[in-house]
Amino acid sequence: MAERIKFSKYWDQVAREWPQKSHSSQLLAEHKRKTHLDLVARWAEVTNNQRILKTDLFEEAFGADQFLFDLAKVSNNVMGMDISWEITSQAKRKVKHYGLDASKYICCDVKQLPLRSDSIDLIISNSTLDHFPDKTDIIAALQELRRVLCIGSTLIITLDNKGKLGEPFRRLWILLGLAPCFQGKTYSIEELKPVLQDLGFSVEDTTAIIHQPMFFLKMTVRVLHKLSAKKFDPLIKKILVLLDTLEKRRTKYLTGLYIAVKAVKVEMP
Repeated sequence: MAERIKFSKYWDQVAREWPQKSHSSQLLAEHKRKTHLDLVARWAEVTNNQRILKTDLFEEAFGADQFLFDLAKVSNNVMGMDISWEITSQAKRKVKHYGLDASKYICCDVKQLPLRSDSIDLIISNSTLDHFPDKTDIIAALQELRRVLCIGSTLIITLDNKGKLGEPFRRLWILLGLAPCFQGKTYSIEELKPVLQDLGFSVEDTTAIIHQPMFFLKMTVRVLHKLSAKKFDPLIKKILVLLDTLEKRRTKYLTGLYIAVKAVKVEMP
């Protein structure tokens, strides 16, 4: 309980300070949104009345990279959760502009969900579990996600890619205190697969997404926008599309910012 309260207060503070800071461009955020929507469309069939859970609401609260509102236009039973009351409240306010129902957006701990077992048809956990200080927290969260997921239903999970070429620079960035929020433990794709299998999931597919030199690209976009507003946006979009083709290469786990796994809940022996 003490740990949950500590994390909740921390993310409340991040949420209060976030609007005064600039961490991403609209252009890159929209590309991230499209990438996640494409991934969900590839790995899951989203239908009306399907019970869907997204494991954090940060994008929905603050960014053009949100995609839960898009899914809510297809399914009438979309849920979102976040450990921060500030983030959850902001997401609830934002969703009203889309004319959608925010009554199922709840503030809770992903390791202790107030949901019945075998009650969710699809879970999307996008870079949520990589904000814990210890891998035991990740496993505890995965166990809880499995509990609420129906047998035969899908978990789509993304995590910071521990195996990417730029990981040493990201860790240095964290050590220097330049990260906008807490960056936790994570896995490489080869580490994550057996963890999921041991917990009672069948790993159906894996990939790596968002193939960008993120820090360099953010700086470049920022400079170009200062020089000439959005004149270079068409060129930047073409570059992003070109970088996306790296997902088709065997080296994708060296270039992707996030690993992504499609895991299906199976009966335990």
